[in-house]
Amino acid sequence: MATNTTTQDGGPETSIFGRFFAPFTDHFYLLFRLIFALLVFLHGIQKAFLLWGFPPGANPNGLGALVDLAGWVEIISAILIATGVLTRLGAGALVVTMIVAYFGVHAALSPVWPWPHLYPNPPDGGNAFVAHGGEVTILWFICAGIIGILGSRRFGIERLILKKEIL
Repeated sequence: MATNTTTQDGGPETSIFGRFFAPFTDHFYLLFRLIFALLVFLHGIQKAFLLWGFPPGANPNGLGALVDLAGWVEIISAILIATGVLTRLGAGALVVTMIVAYFGVHAALSPVWPWPHLYPNPPDGGNAFVAHGGEVTILWFICAGIIGILGSRRFGIERLILKKEIL
């Protein structure tokens, strides 16, 4: 009698592509982590050292030192995420930073605060979805949350040296 190898959850082994890519899941996750960390690192450097046209106008909402702090948190978090050392801690710090960035800067600049992305045609006649850059903050919040849940998985210095993740 043949056994059914299909999983209840419709896992990767149920499709042709899933069976092909399943052995490389951790490799793709590492690539995701590295690309995300690079983008966050560059954005952090832009904030911390006021490079590449940042800030575009006056300091956003008079946050001053918080923008510098956010830049350094992004730099350190990106290094932790990329290297796989205290990955969850770095991702958690980035999640908090993105919450503050969204509600303290991006959504606060919109005439339909706090959810400008739900109103494509705000009262000021602009396009709230892309006007204040909050969509990147939301996306980074989600990516950092995923990394915070999954940790470094197979590829990380912590796991290489200690054979486990500390956090």
